[in-house]
Amino acid sequence: MPRPLKQRFASSRKNKKNGLRYAIYWMLSFATALWFAWIIYIPSPEGIIGEKLAGVFHSFFGHSAYLFPLLFLYGLTAILSKLNKPHKGFFTLISGIALILGAVSCALNLAQNYFSPSLFNGGWLGFATDEMFSKMFGDPGVALLSAVMFMAGLQILFKISWAKSVKKWSLAVISDYKHWTAARKELQTKLKIFSQKTEENYPAISPIPEETKPPEAQIVRHRGGTGTENLENGQNPATINEPEITETALFPENKAVDSETDEDENSDTPRRDSKKPISPFKGFKLPTLDLLEKPSANNLSTGPSDEELNASRIKLEETFKSFNISAFVSGVYPGPVITRYEVTPSPGVKISSIVSLSNDVALAMKAQGIRVIPQIPGKSAIGFEIPNNTRAKVVMRELLESSAFNERTEPLLFALGLHSEGSPAVANLETMPHLLVAGATNSGKSVFLHSLILSVIYRNTPEEVKFLFIDPKRLELTFYEDIPYLYDPNTVADKVSVITNPKEASKSLLALLKVMERRYIKFEKARVKNIASYNKWAAKNGEEPEFYIIVVIDELADLIIQTKNVVEDAIQRLSQMARAVGIHLILATQRPSVDILTGVIKANLPTRVALQVTSKTDSRVILDSPGAEALIGRGDLLYLASDAQKPLRIQGAYVSENDIIKVTDFIKAQAMPYYPMAQEEEKTYSGTGGSSQEIVGALKLVLERKRVSQDLLKAHFGSSARATNLLSILEMNGFIHKPEGSNRWEIYFDKMEDYLKKMGKAPLPANPVRDI
Repeated sequence: MPRPLKQRFASSRKNKKNGLRYAIYWMLSFATALWFAWIIYIPSPEGIIGEKLAGVFHSFFGHSAYLFPLLFLYGLTAILSKLNKPHKGFFTLISGIALILGAVSCALNLAQNYFSPSLFNGGWLGFATDEMFSKMFGDPGVALLSAVMFMAGLQILFKISWAKSVKKWSLAVISDYKHWTAARKELQTKLKIFSQKTEENYPAISPIPEETKPPEAQIVRHRGGTGTENLENGQNPATINEPEITETALFPENKAVDSETDEDENSDTPRRDSKKPISPFKGFKLPTLDLLEKPSANNLSTGPSDEELNASRIKLEETFKSFNISAFVSGVYPGPVITRYEVTPSPGVKISSIVSLSNDVALAMKAQGIRVIPQIPGKSAIGFEIPNNTRAKVVMRELLESSAFNERTEPLLFALGLHSEGSPAVANLETMPHLLVAGATNSGKSVFLHSLILSVIYRNTPEEVKFLFIDPKRLELTFYEDIPYLYDPNTVADKVSVITNPKEASKSLLALLKVMERRYIKFEKARVKNIASYNKWAAKNGEEPEFYIIVVIDELADLIIQTKNVVEDAIQRLSQMARAVGIHLILATQRPSVDILTGVIKANLPTRVALQVTSKTDSRVILDSPGAEALIGRGDLLYLASDAQKPLRIQGAYVSENDIIKVTDFIKAQAMPYYPMAQEEEKTYSGTGGSSQEIVGALKLVLERKRVSQDLLKAHFGSSARATNLLSILEMNGFIHKPEGSNRWEIYFDKMEDYLKKMGKAPLPANPVRDI
């Protein structure tokens, strides 16, 4: 029940009285602290009390008295605000202040013995403590004891965590040293480029003798036309005869063919263009396998023993006989995690009668979960995949050392894991061309992404492959911060990082669409169909090769929830068209629902990896078939290739955090992120990907129609993608806003008119209508 009115008035008067008393305490405390500061800091303060008290402070504390007003003010503030209770009371504050003043006074008196007494004065307190401790420990002991007392006082007053502070300072020093070494390498590279350009562009500064040696240029060999293989200094030099530097040689758009500048007829390697800048990744070394965990003797086991296999085979056949089903085990294929038993039914036995016994077989075999393959491709048998009692650990190193991975030369080849029978499984991202990874929490999804990323890093230099990392969870992909493989078309190389903000991710995806369009224009001029052919053409014509771009999105669901329209449209366009120009998508999510993995996304991502899920419905969303719900987790996955009818069961490789840190530290020590920024033909508004003319046209259209929608922009600009892009630009720059729980746009006409006035465009008269 509510309190009576009289009690409420009494409580209000009491609160006002307490508030007034509290304000008086604060004013008195500040006044006292200011008075202490005045009498201590002023050489000769006025007043008898101030003069006497200042003399007492200076004679007792010495020069450490200058700290007393600050510590006194802090103590009063802590007591009055009651922010530090119950950790700090009155006596705790007094002891902390006493320790600090005593330590400083003792140190000053110790310094007074070796330096000028006028500069260092410890007062009576410093003299007493110094005399007492010096007799027991000597001067070195007094210095150490003073430092310990000072740190103890700081700990008591401010609760400083010295371990965290030392760790933070050491990390800062290590980071500064790495940045300094990287900047030094970059400076040396720029000096080489500058000296090379100076020699080429200004050959007539000094008299030229009749016989001069031609400049030497290093050859950059291309691995199959897809990237560059850097040579060390002094290896395989090629001489280029350039007797004259003409205007056509200085400007690439006016190229001239000169027989004297052609390469040697007997040489199969194309001439390196002297105008091409030296790569900052010159001499970059790929990481070694020693950085990864070695497979132990237990991990090398391929499955259960022969006795266990025979016992399981007999138990499986007896289970079928107990249900009056005539069938026998025709093949056994043990693997690191599961064993596949191939069951051949007798003539006249229906397959459905055997498949329906999956739960009964799991009960009889005491298995965690059984996956049944109704018909094994190429065989007249039914597959029963039963987990092993002892599970072997598949590490990344044994896959990278396998012949299946090393004998193939595709640049985007990566290790999937081990097949159910124990053979290595690899896949080529270039032919997928995009990958969808989905699974429940703790199913091994992030570890699979790490194994894919490290596989590509072990085969390619930063000149050949770049990664655009988007990690809304801020936990998994941040291991790769500052590696030279980082790429973001919306940010310069000096500021590139792993993207964790969904709005920044949408901007980067829109900028990547422009990169894709520019590459298509390049490929059209070169008359090639893919990035491999273009890199071959670029090597022959002295142009810069293009690098592969791999977009890794760790949590697609969170990204789509916050920026649905922009992300879905960008993913749709990239998945449809980006393959030919060397851009590939890897989308991962732990929420495989139909509102996240829409039909448009699934249609453009035919290659999929399904880890353990909770229901058959989720499995059908990912693979269009059940089966993923029967997986046993920890990297157990189903891989559905784009040209396969049924998925393959694979045990993914395990990559520890220690392995990732070792590899990233190795490559970060060699170089920093670097890539040339593309030149925009039109100035964009706020860097969000739309031209100024389009934005002005969209604003004038909204002011004229007094409403905004995707259909309206699509009817005017002729493209659904362009309309979505403009709609997101208007929202991100504050022209329109859609409140939560509403499907109506709020339009800020005043802001639109102000922007058009700044751009010099006269807007149409508009009423300040808000909700449309």
